[in-house]
Amino acid sequence: MELFYTNPWLQESSSLVKLSLIALSIVIGYRLQKVIFSPHLQAPFVGFRSRWEPRWLVGLRFSKDALHHIQQGCRQYKNGMFRIARVDTDILAIPTRFVDELHSKPDEQLSAIKAHMKNLLGRYSTIDILDEGILHTYVLQTELTPRLGNLIHIVKSELDFALARELPSNLTVDDWTPVCIYDVILRIVARISARIFVGLPTCRNEEWLNLSIHFTGDVFLTMAILRRFPRWMRPLIAPIIPRYWAIRRGLGTADRVIGSLVRERRAQQAENPGDEKPADLLQWMMDKASPSDGRPEKLAHRQLILSLAAIHTTTASATQAVYDLCVYGNYVEPLRREVLQAVAEDGGEYRKTTLTKMWDLDSFIKEVQRLNPPALLSFQRIVMRDLTLSDGTILPRGTHLAVPAADITKEAEYDPEFDGYRYSRRRRAHPAEAHRHQFATTDQTSLHFGHGKYACPGRFFAANEIKMILAHLLVGYEFRLPDGKCRPGNTMIDEVLLVDTQAKVLMRRRM
Repeated sequence: MELFYTNPWLQESSSLVKLSLIALSIVIGYRLQKVIFSPHLQAPFVGFRSRWEPRWLVGLRFSKDALHHIQQGCRQYKNGMFRIARVDTDILAIPTRFVDELHSKPDEQLSAIKAHMKNLLGRYSTIDILDEGILHTYVLQTELTPRLGNLIHIVKSELDFALARELPSNLTVDDWTPVCIYDVILRIVARISARIFVGLPTCRNEEWLNLSIHFTGDVFLTMAILRRFPRWMRPLIAPIIPRYWAIRRGLGTADRVIGSLVRERRAQQAENPGDEKPADLLQWMMDKASPSDGRPEKLAHRQLILSLAAIHTTTASATQAVYDLCVYGNYVEPLRREVLQAVAEDGGEYRKTTLTKMWDLDSFIKEVQRLNPPALLSFQRIVMRDLTLSDGTILPRGTHLAVPAADITKEAEYDPEFDGYRYSRRRRAHPAEAHRHQFATTDQTSLHFGHGKYACPGRFFAANEIKMILAHLLVGYEFRLPDGKCRPGNTMIDEVLLVDTQAKVLMRRRM
């Protein structure tokens, strides 16, 4: 419970959240909202302590103890459906056997984008731009992912630059120095992402780096507060939330920095059409955009949305991995040797094949994610028109469904203990299915990146970032937890898990 209140993103919202608990109008609002807006589906609820308990109270308890609610449902209704009372909506949890038949449904029937906009309150967080098209998703899939191998040297260059700038300058080979590793990795990931997304020199613009980092916090905090109010009250509450206005100021800054860059590039390319274009995501978006999507302020806005999706999730995964390397120190030397061998086999430098050889490191990261997932629910969708499943179940229009992804990987086939070689061992034992057990691969048993056409389009880039950051830390540094300290825990806010952003590890340079 302490972590819930000490996380810096959530401290700011505590007074408003308390108001939501005592305001009678909110309770009345929830009852009206349930009557007016909720689709009807016969599936049991979990999390209620009695039939008389108010639904809003169960929803608030889910905010802090979502894992217990989800595990209760999975145990009690194994292979069946159950409903979760999140503070702002009911979510239908469905078993994994339906994933394969649902992931290819057309957007007109089952929408991932509508679920994203509902979860992040699109009109307030400004992610409702997703409803105008999926330009950035298309470019990630068709331009960035196929070029990842050729971009390794650029990522490596920016990583070297970032490590030199972001790690404490007083690290030595003799003395252990306390380091807030989350902050270090956050800045490194932001720099690497910006190098690929907007290129030099903008990727080193401190104003843009700070905006791309803080935009996620502004969106998340605004969402966390507004979820606790019924829909009709949100237009009244939003204007008194400071982070709501920070989002709007961020759009202006993005247009000034990125929008101006778009205008500058277009002017240069019109004047010198034969010149080589920059090889970054912004340029690919400029080339692929429709006239409407290609407006400079729209491209700048989408760059912020990319930062929202990319920076903090990648940082959290890498930070969780460092925490587990501190706890399970027996993995450090074998993983370090694997990194050194892979680099040596490629002539002493990082090439397109280098990271693909690091099977054990990939497995370790996937195991870390298994036990510390970014979210307890995945494959979230909104039913756009009545949908009949293969077993005859009818999902009414408006149903918000999800798969309890965090519980899948804790079923009987998995050892509950940490096993960093779990997936590399499976790859070696079943070569024909080796791809299935990679960190970035999705299927109905591995849903942390989603699945189907709306699986995270940047997951392969994120996997490369995480592996390269960890590889460099393993080779160049030693790290451990301070004496007497346990592994830093996670904070839960609804179904989202937040890594401890303030914990320190002790670091020193290797000989």
